Amino acid sequence: MPKADQNQTEQPSVNTESFTGRSVFLVETSTAGIIVQTALMTNDGQLLRAPAVFPDIEYAFTQIDELKRLVSRHFSEAARVGAQVVVAQQANHLQTSSTDAKPADEATAQDTSAAPKATLRAKKSKE
Repeated sequence: MPKADQNQTEQPSVNTESFTGRSVFLVETSTAGIIVQTALMTNDGQLLRAPAVFPDIEYAFTQIDELKRLVSRHFSEAARVGAQVVVAQQANHLQTSSTDAKPADEATAQDTSAAPKATLRAKKSKE
């Protein structure tokens, strides 16, 4: 048999292994949104990317409810972090604008200090 014919008839060997474990969700927060992937956590602690398999409706709904909780928690955390970023930006903006406004504040402080002296003189002159 020519060598070309041998290559056509040979089948690549398929490596099949069995794993036992449970389906898990990998939930991450990104700039695009919440990313959800399914994986298999094997009994020996390996994490393998795999589709989620729901053997019955009760298990499926339990897993879907858990996924809802995970996604909700990630959105809540993202909102909390976002709020902290907004507050930090506002504080930075206020600090920057107060630094820029110092000469005006000093002028106001000088005018204010001059006003009480004038008031005191007015009181003294009335007595």
